[in-house]
Amino acid sequence: MALFVGLIGLPNVGKSTLFNLLADADVDAENYAFCTVDPNIGNVDVNDVRLAQLQDKLQPESCVKATIQFVDIAGLVKGASRGEGLGNKFLGHIREADALIQVVRCFGGSEIMHVEGSVDPIRDVELLQAELLLADYEMLESKLQHLEKVVRSDPNSTQKLELETIRKAHQMASQGVMLTELMLSDEETVFIEQEAVLTNKPMLYAANISEGGKENVNEYISALSDFVGKERVFSISALFEKELAELDPEDREAFSTEFNSTSEGVEKFVEAGYALLNLITFYTLANSKLQAWQIPKGTTAPQAAGRIHTDMEKGFIRAEVADATDILDRGNLQVLKDAGLLRLEGKEYVVKDGDVIQFLFKA
Repeated sequence: MALFVGLIGLPNVGKSTLFNLLADADVDAENYAFCTVDPNIGNVDVNDVRLAQLQDKLQPESCVKATIQFVDIAGLVKGASRGEGLGNKFLGHIREADALIQVVRCFGGSEIMHVEGSVDPIRDVELLQAELLLADYEMLESKLQHLEKVVRSDPNSTQKLELETIRKAHQMASQGVMLTELMLSDEETVFIEQEAVLTNKPMLYAANISEGGKENVNEYISALSDFVGKERVFSISALFEKELAELDPEDREAFSTEFNSTSEGVEKFVEAGYALLNLITFYTLANSKLQAWQIPKGTTAPQAAGRIHTDMEKGFIRAEVADATDILDRGNLQVLKDAGLLRLEGKEYVVKDGDVIQFLFKA
């Protein structure tokens, strides 16, 4: 199952251009609002040097990279949570996303219109935050009313903790506080996640700059970084990088140097997404198929098995684990087993970045 990331932003900020770049697609990216109506979906392979090295060493019949599924929805406008610009429909496309990327316009120029009349990254972020919060508030209010009726009718209801959790989240949304700020226990977190709220999702801000990194870029990016945190801002010129990707490899570096680009590039963009989500990569080798999988840090062996198939998590017995570095040093799993470097791990084992795992489970 691919990681699911939603691209959001106001109209005409470069979302579809960025989507085309990431997904190597060719969807419309025109200079008018709601150019995108139906969501665009694209799967992007994650380049992984370690996976390539393992493939070279182990020589499997097939090799599958980890993937990220990007969904580009129509630009959101003020009032989206109340259905303006079909906002409710568009928001529904990203409720199941693992993370969100807000594309923020950080380039000037009057040739591309801005729906708010001027370029102001902070205003744009605040506008989108307000719409996401309003959408969550309305959904949580409906859930809260339902749970209150359930608990009133049955004082011994097992849903009391769920009610208190939803009430707490509803109150925060009403105060304009993003739900990522909500301190929750593991059990409470499950209640929030099953509601697919929008404002508790990790958010990366893609500062879309002009080609060559000119024209107030530093001012816009500095303001955005101060507002949301420097570690959550990634500068990229979607149009410039798209044009760069279409060149022959030998021409790309010269072209980038000529334009003095400050765009950080697609691969670093994906790396930033991994860092935001606190992801690591593990590998499986079964039936001569080598495959990479991404999981959050702290994932246990049964949970990692569940990324492959839910039956594997339910029937988990144990995991045979090797370190990718040991495989690259010594050659194959049998050599590691003979050297005592192939470990047997149980249900409490926390998977580490670079683990190569064979799961044993009851079907």
